[in-house]
Amino acid sequence: MQEDMNNDKYLVDESGEPDETGEGRGFTLLETLLVVSIITVIVAMALPQLSGMKRSAYELGAMKALNALGSAELAYRNIHRHFTSFEGLRSRGFVNERLRKFGPTDRERMAKHYSINYYVMDSFKDFTYGFQFIAFPDRGNSYNLHTFRILSDGTIEQTRDGLNWVPR
Repeated sequence: MQEDMNNDKYLVDESGEPDETGEGRGFTLLETLLVVSIITVIVAMALPQLSGMKRSAYELGAMKALNALGSAELAYRNIHRHFTSFEGLRSRGFVNERLRKFGPTDRERMAKHYSINYYVMDSFKDFTYGFQFIAFPDRGNSYNLHTFRILSDGTIEQTRDGLNWVPR
């Protein structure tokens, strides 16, 4: 009998006798509340980090879209010796034709939560040429996103105020 009492499947009740039913092995209310409160604190600490990761993911998507558009524009210029519009890139197959610079839903856009504008400087009079795509964050988003642009030399810059551009 002594060997059986040392076995893990037996519990000892208040009287010192082995209890094989397993009753009394549950958690108390205090222990349960303590575990729930610890989990709540951990989740509360993790939520700001998750929103920061979302913001970084949206910004990375905008930069990737700008990089793809810049590469497509340079490829077009190398072939045709002039720049074209975004629609020109789409119609000639340099950009997927289902994608748009902006749209009513994020599914159609090049970058989620961003609208993309395009500017061309292609003048043969004074030999200036270049382009820039600018990704503007949508108004009303709660992620405090940066504005990005890519220049014709491939440089990606960012700003928060629209005035002070810094390389990314």
